[in-house]
Amino acid sequence: MKKDSPIATLAARSQSPLIAVLANTDPSDELVAQSIDEKYLLAAIAGAGATPVIIPTLLSEEHLNRLINLVDGIILTGDATNIQPSLYGTQGTVESHGPFDKKRDTVAMWLITQALQQNIPILGICRGMQEMNVALGGTLQTGILDNEAYSAHCEIDYALAADLRYAPSHDVSLSTEGLLKRELRQDVVAVNSLHEQAVAELGRDLVVNALSADNIVEAFHHPDKDFFLGVQWHVEYALKKDPVSVAILAAFSRAIRASQRQTKSA
Repeated sequence: MKKDSPIATLAARSQSPLIAVLANTDPSDELVAQSIDEKYLLAAIAGAGATPVIIPTLLSEEHLNRLINLVDGIILTGDATNIQPSLYGTQGTVESHGPFDKKRDTVAMWLITQALQQNIPILGICRGMQEMNVALGGTLQTGILDNEAYSAHCEIDYALAADLRYAPSHDVSLSTEGLLKRELRQDVVAVNSLHEQAVAELGRDLVVNALSADNIVEAFHHPDKDFFLGVQWHVEYALKKDPVSVAILAAFSRAIRASQRQTKSA
């Protein structure tokens, strides 16, 4: 077997932690697809030193129950779809709050519930953070890019190259009570911004970790869990270049490995 072959690489990682990475439902064609950006998988591999396991949104609870016992951590990815407003007590249409991915909503809420019950380390990114907030009874604010109250958040030019779209666009202030302040040891960090919705009412037991200048919650954590962190910006992009992303994924990795050791010693 060649040392650098895909099989050899998988064999070398056979003892590495397994991270469940949630996919999305892509109905853009007559044949519905499951989609996921490679950058989230690279975040698990290169950022957290783990082996990613893609979780399709079409799995039943029986399937999910089998998988949850195998993985050591969870990443909830970002996506262009939004959470159904009925899940956080609001009425809305596809035009006002969409597009939606109902299959993903179902699986995401199940995974978050398991992360809470079993204390599985979980990292929510963009939509993933919003899912975590909703799962804990929080609400979302839609249309922030059209609202003058949120002046730090600008319209997104999707025609730009990825490096420009994902470049830092505003600062966030880190809370002294937050996990991020302890990990990053900074007061302010620059982040990218590609979201059109945001946290409105914070979910129960969550602690704000980062605020933008226009008072949007950009990160939170659950203080009673080993690692329950949601970040509104895309830490998975340019993870080798951005020290903030590196530090967050390293903290996630440490939490996963600590959880592994506790499981083995139990």
